[in-house]
Amino acid sequence: MILWWIVIPFVGAIFSAFLAKRFVWQVFAILQVIVGAFMAYFYFLRAPLEVTHALHTLSFSVPWWGFPSASGWVTRYHIQLFWGADGTALWLASVSSLIGLILSFWPGWHFNQPRLQIPALLLVQGFALWGFFAYDLITFFVGFEAVLLPMYYLLLTTGREGEEGRRVALEFLLYTFLGSVPMLGGIVYGAAEISHVYGVPFTTNYLDWLKYPLSPMTQQWVYGGFILAFWVKLGLFPLHGWVLSLYRYAPLPVIVLSSALLTKLGGIGWLRMVAVFPQAHFMLAPYVGGMAAVSLMGAGLGAYFQKTLRNWLSYGTISHLSFIAIGIAATSPASISGAAWYMINHAVIAAAHLLLIASILERVESDEIEKIRGLARSMPQLTTLWMIVALASVGLPGLSQFPAEFLIITGTYVSYAVRRIVFLAAIGGVVLSALYTLPILRKVLFGTSSLKPDDLNRGEAIPLWILGSWIVITGFVAAPFLSEIQRTTTPLVQAILYQVLGVR
Repeated sequence: MILWWIVIPFVGAIFSAFLAKRFVWQVFAILQVIVGAFMAYFYFLRAPLEVTHALHTLSFSVPWWGFPSASGWVTRYHIQLFWGADGTALWLASVSSLIGLILSFWPGWHFNQPRLQIPALLLVQGFALWGFFAYDLITFFVGFEAVLLPMYYLLLTTGREGEEGRRVALEFLLYTFLGSVPMLGGIVYGAAEISHVYGVPFTTNYLDWLKYPLSPMTQQWVYGGFILAFWVKLGLFPLHGWVLSLYRYAPLPVIVLSSALLTKLGGIGWLRMVAVFPQAHFMLAPYVGGMAAVSLMGAGLGAYFQKTLRNWLSYGTISHLSFIAIGIAATSPASISGAAWYMINHAVIAAAHLLLIASILERVESDEIEKIRGLARSMPQLTTLWMIVALASVGLPGLSQFPAEFLIITGTYVSYAVRRIVFLAAIGGVVLSALYTLPILRKVLFGTSSLKPDDLNRGEAIPLWILGSWIVITGFVAAPFLSEIQRTTTPLVQAILYQVLGVR
């Protein structure tokens, strides 16, 4: 089932390259959601039969390298196409498929090269799923990097024309690619060290790296490369320049792919890898937590002073994603599960926020906040939805992001790994998000203006109400989702604490 879920977007890309019709994208987006629902069903059938510390309940793997012999298939290098489903990957992939379905029906897409652009959109989704489920480090790196190529093409062909558009696309590619080079070096060096120290084949299997830990000094060097890659992919300060350029110049529906899918590759990869480097993680966690706190507060202050909706969204996104890094740095069962749940819900909230702003900009043709006033009079549906999405983003109780923020804050308070100032910064970030969000709502929706744009049409309203329903429902009923996340994350955190501190 995992393989089917991953392969469907790639098959859809092939079909749409020949037919160049949008309905092909829609058909394969629907198939993704259906296969995802079946996989969730089979996952829950098997989950109760697994031991509580199982990392994955469903898996698929084949060797990348080997040769046949009389005794069977022999692998010189233990490098596999290895995908597994855990609670975090399952929910994140489900949300990503839902967002892909919504994008396929979104009326704001304008294709000038459909024979190439639609396949590129499907490839972004396919490689994102590839990375979400990857349990081999080389397999993960392939998905982590391959997603950049179709995204680069989309930015070149759908973004702003001329030198500025090419600069933004190239900046995105170079930032995200060069930031990942140290991670590849760390994978190769770490695998070679494991082979040398333990006398096992050269392995990039995630489960082998858990079984054969690196020395503390080696962990620091290797884990540092991973952190750099994940930090860039999340777009956190001070490596956030590509995020600002992307939000300023790229089409907002394309940015949905970056904010809802690409950044989450950095989040899920980081959540999965902390258990492989327990000593290095604890040694670097105070610095990571401190930098994440600076990113959270600095980007939040930046959002407060912005004059355009695009810039406001970009700084707000950086600030919100910093919560994930704080949760990971805190290394407590509550903070890690909170970071995972935050990442999943941020994908939905970011997608809804971007599509709402895109609807406004199509009607008003300006993103300057001072020129957009009084939309609530003529756009009641958009007003209602934006209120739900914006209040969810500031952590209002009863909406989806509140449980995640609560877990991160409480987990940071009891953390052995970060200082109390990081806990105070997390609380300050929640307050700051309200300070830079609520005035924008008051100005844009309820200010005095002669603007009377049309409200959301059916093609816009239905997808946005689906996302809004997720935000409301999971705000009240988060336990079933969190229980599956915690079934994977909590034992890993407990193993880290025991290895480093002897705490059970």
